[in-house]
Order: sequence, then structure tokens, then C-alpha cells
Amino acid sequence: MNKSSQPRPPRWADRFLIWYCRVELLEEIQGDAYELFDRDVKENKRKANLHFIWNVLRFFRWKNIRKDHSKNYSPTATDMIKNYLLIGFRNALRNRVSTFINVMGLSLGVSIAITVFIFIDNQLNTDNFHLNNERIYQVTNHVLVDHKREDWGDSPLLLAPALKNDMAAIEEATRIEFSSGAVRHQDMVFNEGIWFVDPAFQKIFSFPIREGNNNALFNKSQIVITHDIAVKYFGNEAAVGKPLSIKFSNEEKREFIVGAVVDMPYNASISFSILISMEMFEDLKLKDTSDWSYLTDATFILLKPGHTINEVAAGMNKYKSLQNSSSPEWPVEDFNFHTLKGLAQKNMVIMSAVSGGAAIEGLIALGVVATLLLLLACFNYMNVAVATVSTRLKEIGIRKVIGGSKKELIQQFLTENLLLCAFSLVVGIGLSYYFLTPALDAIIPINIPFAFSSGKAMFLFFAGLLAFVALVSGAYPALYVSSFQPIQVLKGKEKFGQRSMFSRVLLTFQFFLVFTTIVGSFVFIDNSLYLKNKDWGYDHAQNYVVPINRYEQYLSLRDKISAQPMKMSFAGSASHIGYQNPRILFEHEGQRYQAIHFKVGFDYLETMNLRLKEGRLFNKSIQTDRVESVIITELFAKKMNWDHPLQQTFELDSVKRVVVGVIKDFQYEGFYFVMEPVMFSITPEENYKFVSIRTEPGTEKQTEAFLKTTWKEIAPDEPYTGFFQDEVFYDFHRDNDANTMILIFVSGVALLLSCLGLFGLVSYNITRRLKEFSIRKVFGANTCQIFKLMNLDYIWILSISFLLGAPTGFFATNTLIQHVYPDPQSAGPFPFLIAVAAMVVTVGITVGLQMKRVVKESPASTLRND
Repeated sequence: MNKSSQPRPPRWADRFLIWYCRVELLEEIQGDAYELFDRDVKENKRKANLHFIWNVLRFFRWKNIRKDHSKNYSPTATDMIKNYLLIGFRNALRNRVSTFINVMGLSLGVSIAITVFIFIDNQLNTDNFHLNNERIYQVTNHVLVDHKREDWGDSPLLLAPALKNDMAAIEEATRIEFSSGAVRHQDMVFNEGIWFVDPAFQKIFSFPIREGNNNALFNKSQIVITHDIAVKYFGNEAAVGKPLSIKFSNEEKREFIVGAVVDMPYNASISFSILISMEMFEDLKLKDTSDWSYLTDATFILLKPGHTINEVAAGMNKYKSLQNSSSPEWPVEDFNFHTLKGLAQKNMVIMSAVSGGAAIEGLIALGVVATLLLLLACFNYMNVAVATVSTRLKEIGIRKVIGGSKKELIQQFLTENLLLCAFSLVVGIGLSYYFLTPALDAIIPINIPFAFSSGKAMFLFFAGLLAFVALVSGAYPALYVSSFQPIQVLKGKEKFGQRSMFSRVLLTFQFFLVFTTIVGSFVFIDNSLYLKNKDWGYDHAQNYVVPINRYEQYLSLRDKISAQPMKMSFAGSASHIGYQNPRILFEHEGQRYQAIHFKVGFDYLETMNLRLKEGRLFNKSIQTDRVESVIITELFAKKMNWDHPLQQTFELDSVKRVVVGVIKDFQYEGFYFVMEPVMFSITPEENYKFVSIRTEPGTEKQTEAFLKTTWKEIAPDEPYTGFFQDEVFYDFHRDNDANTMILIFVSGVALLLSCLGLFGLVSYNITRRLKEFSIRKVFGANTCQIFKLMNLDYIWILSISFLLGAPTGFFATNTLIQHVYPDPQSAGPFPFLIAVAAMVVTVGITVGLQMKRVVKESPASTLRND
């Protein structure tokens, strides 16, 4: 049958043929067509004959039409996607190096994104287990101090009952009063934190009940404990109905029955150990709570459904008047209301906050870092994908020759990319679950399970993450590859990879992100190291502190220390530096000021090694030191604008105070807080709550052992709570060390991603130019010349990236540090030097490994094979 007499196949068969030849028979076509085409070019018998290749393909066309025409078969979209995935899987196996680089890079970026999202999701959804969290509000006070408007969590103890009785919009109200006590069960005695609360606490909050019932606090002889406390005292036995004995600060001992055991959810911002009815607090008379001047630690209200907080706010003026008339030294401007939903992120805004959580600035910073690393992984993927396109040029050319459209090529490459991204997502989930989340949980004091706030959040996050990664990493390679001209491809004239200006811009942006991340991280790390080694303003290494509960304990401990042979100085105090820093308000010339007021014994400043700047320290032989003399810090004098502070006077507690000495400023609180003016005054021994001891160097452990033994003799029924002064900022340094470890990890990941991408790019750039390098070697080029030729582009790209990325990382991180820390270190050249050194070393190793290939490659072998 001649050609003209052949029946024309139907249109559906034409469409099927094009798809079938491109997908099912691609490898067979490539094998035959490539062999004919390459042989024709090598032998130089004639120019590349695209018509000849087309004739080869027509053979497969008629062969398969005859086979499938009778079946009236038309391929579906599902079939095409299935075959796209099959080809993508085959290409991934064929190009193992680039596949490993892409999957490893994406997996790292994805795993970090998952871990950070889980942490942020956990923090933003703190307390969402409370059924009424949108109707629960904490009442706080706005106080004007030193011309600053501060939000304080303390509120009048009498406020909650008044609000409950007077406000129709309020369903329930509860107070929280912090305390502590020595808890005993049989032979076990521990000092535990205690919250006195109203019985409505269990109705307002929805802490899961493990044992007992929700009405336990209505009986003042019953207590509510957490599961951890129950295990601590009762092991695996049922705790409800078991007795616990508690000795309070007034030395009164009470017996309680466990009425309920609750579980403390991992995402609870309000965390307690033991709850006792507020009625018991009033019975114990631990404080004078008879009027509005006494402030409790927190007040929470629960609104009735259908009511708003504005109804409550409108009627608060009369309570402000009651508080201000009872406590004129602490006047309130107005009351503020914070909903429980989001309260955890305000713990750095509310003074004396009852809830804890990560600051919103920290969450934003973590999110930005995770996004940068994810983008870095995606750009790394894009660069490697574009560079490795040389292995598929003929496939692309043949697909276009046989009728493949640009749209179909884009669909195919996006589908193949989706396959790798899905695999990377699975690997990333595994890395996050088994490594990153447990590691983050180990270095920060927050329990972070691998869990999402809801199934919807999990589905949307993973779907969005996969779509984001697939599009960002695959869109440009797909568009770039689909734009190739088949004639240029098959003639070997198509430019790709490093020769593309967009690829250069993309690589520059990738290293811009690397330098931004590394410099920014080390600016933060440099500041963290500065704060870790910062001078506290006094020598604290040899100081040991023992909290005491009553005057008799101080006398016994004083006598024991005085009688022992070790050389130790000691002093008592009513409050202690770094452990208990009481704030007070005082007036001077009609102006109110806030300060930290330490009431101490005569030898306290010497024992704590505080440094005298001018004047003198307290002297037992001077009678006025017991009543009116005070010692202030440099900041106190500066705040009062005293150029000559000695003998200056002010009034405190209706007593005229005279400044007899000035000590240098010192750190009494964590480094997140602005230091305030400090004063010291003498208090009688009956008020002592702490005994501070200064030991000789090398005797710290011996001193601690002596004090523990002594405590068992003078207070056998009470737990020992002594500590080294070095530990007062433990929480800050733990967080600071955690930040340092996280940022070192982030910098390492950024370097690893840049190395992976650079390795792939250099590898394929060498493959593309291996013939050129061989010819140059034949004509006498040495290794240095080839190295310079091979890396000239990278040198320019790295230089531009550093000039743009380093200042960006520096200024962005420095701005964050200035916002978070009141006394940060001015960043020096250290971060820049680290970034340059790290990149030079990593780039040198990465390029050097590939340079060995060029050096060892024989020009004769390369040119013969080509």
C-alpha cells in the first residue's frame, strides 16, 4: 500500500501518538534516534538531518496506531500524570548525585520549617484547651511610674469579689495568690509552690481532671494537685483521698486531703503545682488583707455569654477610687483587660505576669529564619536543576520535534519536581520528628511534642508547604527548560546553567541569603557571648545563700557558722539580690520615683562583694545607720540628677533618708530587663529571710556540705533550699545558651545548603566545560589558570552576595537585639570575619574536591571519548 492510499487515522489517534511517543517509547526512541544522529554528526557525512529523525519517529507512530486504533483508546489526564511520575522516578535514579543534593537540601529546609511551625503553632494556640478561653480576661493595672505607663498584673485582693457581686456581665471571678510551703508526706518533705485561688478557678479554667471532681476547692480542707506532684509523693497509687501536710511561712501547719488531680497540658501558659482555697489563705492570715491596699498576684474574670468586656470596663472607676484612696503611694490610672487567648505572648509586657510564653518578637524572628532557610533550599534546588538540564537536552529536543507543546513540558517537569518535593517532605517530617523537635525540646524549657493545634492546621500547613516548595523550586526550571528551541538543542548550541543571566542572579540571591543568615546569626551569638561573660557588678563566684523561714533559724545558723573552723563571712537580709528584688515608690520634691529596695544586715554589702564608689558602707557603731541611712547605686544618683549624692535626702515610709554611700551599678535581674535605681537600708535581724555566705576559693563544695548537714540539725522537718549565687540567673543563661545553639545550627544548615548547591553547580559546570579544559591543558594551561577560569564567576557572585547580604544581616539582627536587650553589645568585625572565613573554607573545600577531577582527568582520554 502506497502512502497516498493509507487511510488517515482519526484526530484522537494523532493526539495519542504524540503523547505515546513522548512518554511510553521515549527511551527506545532516544536509543535509536540519538545513535543515528550522533553517528551522522561525528562522521561529518552531512549536516544534522532533522527530517531523518522525524522519519524514524513516524515508524513508531504507525506501528502503535495499528496496535491501538481498533481499541478506540484515548489517554486520560490520570494516565499522563502516572507516566510523568514514572519518568520522573527513572530520571531521579539515573541522576543520583543531583537527586541526592536536591532531596537533602529540600529535606533540611522542610524539616526546619516543620519544627518552627510546630513551635509557633503551639505558642500561638497556648491555652486553647480552655473551653471558655475567649471569655476569660485577666484584670491588670495601668500605673504611671517615672513618666512611664506600666501594665502591672497585680490587682486588689478585694476586686474579684466586688466585680462578681456588682457586674451583671461577669459569670465568675477568681484571684491567684502566690505562696509556698514545706509539703510533707510520710518521710518526704519538699518546698513547693502554692497558689491560693477561689473555688471558681476550676470553673473558669478547663484543666483536665485525672482524678477527683471539679468542686474540690469548695472544701477548704481539700487541695488540687497536678499529676507530677501526685507521682512525686504517691508514686503510681491513687492520690485522691490521701493526706498531705503543709507548713506555711507563718510556721502554721495544716493537714489537707487531695481532692483532685489534674493534668497540666503542654500548651498551658498558666502552670501551677498545688491549689488551695482562698478561704484557707484568709484563715491563715499570712498577710493583712483587710482593705484595698493589698494587691494579689492576679485576678481573672469569666464573662457571661453575649456580654462584652466593654460593659465591665465602663464601671471600673469606683474600684479605681477605692484602691487609690487605700494605697495613695501606688495610684492606678485605670484598669486593663487581657483575654486569655494571646495572654502568653504578653508576659514581657505585663509586669509580674502570671502566664508564661514566648515573646511575639521571638516567634517572628524564628519564622523569618525558617523562611530564609526554606527559600535557600528552594533556590539551591533551582540552581542545581538548571545546571543539570544538560543531561536531558536531547530528550527535550526530540519531544518538541514530535509535537510536544511548551505547556506539556512545563506540566511534566512540574510533576517530576512534585515527586521529589513530596519525597523531601516525607524525609523532612522524619528529620523533624526524630531529631529536630526532640533537640529543640531538650535545649529550651518548654515541652514541644510533635503535634499541631488541630487536624485542619496540620493539613493546611503540609499542603501549603508542599505547594510552596514545589512551585518555588520547580517553576523556573520548568519554564526555562520548556523555552528551549529544538533545532538549537539538537545542534548543541543551546546555552544553559551558568551562562544564563537569571541563573547568575539566582545564585547571587542564594548566597545573599547565606551571608544574611550567617552574619545575622553571629551578630546575635556575639551579643549572647557578651551577656554570658558580662560583669555582674560584684564578685559572685564564692557566694552561697540559704533561705530561712524564721528568726530562730537565723540565730542557730549564725552560731553554727561562727563556730566552724572554715573562714566564712556571712550576713542576713530580708530580700536578696537576684532572688527577690522588691520594688517601692518614693517621693522627692513632689515627684514619684520607682526603685529597688533591699533591706539588709550590716555586713551584707561586704559579703556580696558590692563595690563602693564613694562615701562609706553601713557601720554598726553609727546609730543613725539603723534607721535613716541608705546606700544607693550610681543609677539612683543619676536618676535624681545628683552630681554630689552624699548627704542628699528623700522621704520613704514617712522617714527621712540620708545617703551615706554610693556603690557601683550591678546586675540584680536577668539581662532582658532595664536596670532600675537601687537603694539599701538596714533592717532588724527579726526580718531576715536569707543568710548570705562568702566562702574562700576552693571551699565551695565543702561549705555546701557543711550547710546541708547543719540545716538537718536546726530544721529537720523542712526542706533545704540553699543555692550558689551563680544560679540566680540560671533561667536567663539557659535561654541564652539555647539561642546560641539554635543559631549555630542555623548557620551550619545555611553553610551546608550552600555547599550542596555549589557542589552540584561546580560538578555540572566542569562536566559542561571538561572538553574546553582539556584543550587548554593541551595548549599549556596550568592548574592555577584553569582554577581561575573555572571559578571567576563564583568569585564575583560571592563578592556581590557578601557586599549585599552581610550588611543586611547585620542591621536586621542588630535592630532586633536593640529591641530585645536593654544593654546589648555594639557589634564589631567578629560576625563578618566568621562569615568570610566560613564561606572561604566551605567554598574552598567544595571547589577543591571538584578541582581534583579536572587535574586528574587526562586530556587525551577526554578528547578521544568526545
